[in-house]
Amino acid sequence: MNQDQFVARRQEQWQELSRILGEMQRQGVRRMPLPMLERVGRLYRQAASDLAYARTYFPGSSTVHYLNQLVTQAHALVYAEEPQRLKALWRFFWHEVPQTVRRQGFAVALAAVLMVSGGVLGYVGVQYDRNLADALVPEAVLERVVTPRERYDMQTEERPFIGTFIMQNNIKVGLLSFALGVTLGLGPAILQLYNGAIVGAVVAQAVQTGYTASLWAHLMAHGSLELMAIWLCGGAGMVMGWAIVAPGDLPRSAALSKAARQALVMFLGALPFFVVAALIEGFITPALTLPDAAKALVAVVTGLLGLAYWLLPGRGQSAKSALAP
Repeated sequence: MNQDQFVARRQEQWQELSRILGEMQRQGVRRMPLPMLERVGRLYRQAASDLAYARTYFPGSSTVHYLNQLVTQAHALVYAEEPQRLKALWRFFWHEVPQTVRRQGFAVALAAVLMVSGGVLGYVGVQYDRNLADALVPEAVLERVVTPRERYDMQTEERPFIGTFIMQNNIKVGLLSFALGVTLGLGPAILQLYNGAIVGAVVAQAVQTGYTASLWAHLMAHGSLELMAIWLCGGAGMVMGWAIVAPGDLPRSAALSKAARQALVMFLGALPFFVVAALIEGFITPALTLPDAAKALVAVVTGLLGLAYWLLPGRGQSAKSALAP
């Protein structure tokens, strides 16, 4: 097959691809119908194959030059969406999440106050009545905290068990706090109080058995980020609940839809906090060679970084919601 025959056989598909690419440039990739996108993918692969053939049998020809330009244009449009998605993901976490947290700062602060209040109640309650711990803390955890031991330090193999229990419990409470926002905000509020009471009861038991320093050494490195994450989840649930109670000028369904979108942003923004806290708990918290002061420093630094992330990025800029319909 000579060059003229090759061009005559393939030219119609090349022209179709060029026409679709022009349409994609004018309308944008996202506005193109799915069948059209599937078609351009097939035409692009065929054109790339034709380019390879032309380079082999007609090197340096005008056909090679034309196909090279066509394939380059198609590649730029077909694969341009992935960087856009990464850019959108970056804007979501660097702009939309902190902006939403600041906008709903009262709800996050309220979740923190409720959890701390629950912790105080749980701690004081167990100090006055040790039987209260039986109602708040699972038996498996109590067995590892309540029994006095000869040495002051909690046994090494027991530290991860207690810390993992609290982390899993916090994540569960975070998920439920977000999901139960439709209960007029009562579900998230109760969960924040209850979770705080559990942690307070565990601390009270540790104090009574002489394990205070050991427990704090295990919890503080990852605890600051974990607490911030659970407060964010609790605040997300309360945002949805308040939209139902006080929808303002909007219909209740519209207010709930708007609040649910913001709550979802807050919930997704809490997930990296949980992940980083889990990594710290896996690699820094159990390190016996790392002094308690160093773990305390990790807690302070990560807490300040988390707070700075909530307060600083995205100021003076408007971020289009990645969750907008």
